[in-house]
Amino acid sequence: MLDMRPVTADEFETWLSAESRAHGNRLADDPEELRPHFDLDRTVAVFEKGQIVGGSHSRRVEMTVPGASTIISGVCNVSVQPTHTRRGVMTQMMKHQLNDFHDRGEPVSALFSTESIIYGRFGYGIGSLYERWSIERSHTTFSQLKESSGQIRFVDPSDITKDLPEVYRRSTKDRPAMFQREPHHWLRDSQSPEHTLGGPGGLFYISYEEDKQVKGYAAYRTTGATVVINELMAETKEASRALWRFCFDVDRTSTIEALKRPLDDPLPWILADPRRLERSTRDGVWVRLVDVPVALELRRYLQEDSLVLKIEDEICPWNQAVFELQGSSEGATCKPTGSSPDLSLNVRQLASAYTGAVSFSTLASAGFVEEITSGALLRADCMFGSQYQPWSPHNF
Repeated sequence: MLDMRPVTADEFETWLSAESRAHGNRLADDPEELRPHFDLDRTVAVFEKGQIVGGSHSRRVEMTVPGASTIISGVCNVSVQPTHTRRGVMTQMMKHQLNDFHDRGEPVSALFSTESIIYGRFGYGIGSLYERWSIERSHTTFSQLKESSGQIRFVDPSDITKDLPEVYRRSTKDRPAMFQREPHHWLRDSQSPEHTLGGPGGLFYISYEEDKQVKGYAAYRTTGATVVINELMAETKEASRALWRFCFDVDRTSTIEALKRPLDDPLPWILADPRRLERSTRDGVWVRLVDVPVALELRRYLQEDSLVLKIEDEICPWNQAVFELQGSSEGATCKPTGSSPDLSLNVRQLASAYTGAVSFSTLASAGFVEEITSGALLRADCMFGSQYQPWSPHNF
């Protein structure tokens, strides 16, 4: 018999240790340093005979959606003990958590998955994608030579909390599926022990400044003959070109790698020989619409129109209905209706279309959306379109 409830203050360390053990690790951090960042009321612990056999946590975080931003339930620390896998613990826990979000009035949930096969069965769909890049330094010539009027400067790690968070915010504010990094994350990064260790492989921060204003930054390290770019954020195209050029031109290196880049990053179009850029795509954040009509009213729509959507949702029965969506760039309404549907789809696929990660037409070609009214797929694509591709380079 399984029992699910939040952990108490006395159970917090045991719960953390169980989560670490489930992922094959030992708890490395001091629980007392972690405690302020956990809301115990938002934890879930699964008990069997008084022992913790599974757990999860969620936090309220801000996520950008097309044309707006909203507070969502960010799911993390999901775990099942190795002694209790494939026994339904995960399923019961995820259903319990989704019901809790609904009771709290939190219409959207998101998580980052260690395995991409896990969360689709709970209604989560891919909400963003990113690319990993690799290119030989000899092939990094730009197609156009443009002089930069700004300057590249090194930033002391202890100073990254000053200008860089605002650059991050301004350069990503219109990106769907983006999470703003919380102040304590910046502080933790600035105080990382690696900054005081000697030897190769340390992380360096650089900024691009123009008229005494920081317009972009990058974080990189050198590993052997490879420059690894952890992050590069730029508010202007001048800042972007200058930061890439600096990273490409680091002496005594032969290869450049970039870990997480948006699918519509302009760099491949800037390179003189873009074929030389090796690109691989991976899923980023996974999104779940906990309350479909409320979630659809939160975002904005590229083209004014109306659609009637039939939604399938076995886990959240309040979503299993037909809804009429009327949306525009100014706002939206979404209500249950008795009208005949234009499209029929599962809540998982709707979540991916919601952020703009995929079009309805692509989902239909994959067999996941049924077009009932002729022309509805194209209308839906136009409505749900977004100027920028969703991108989630940073966890919450």
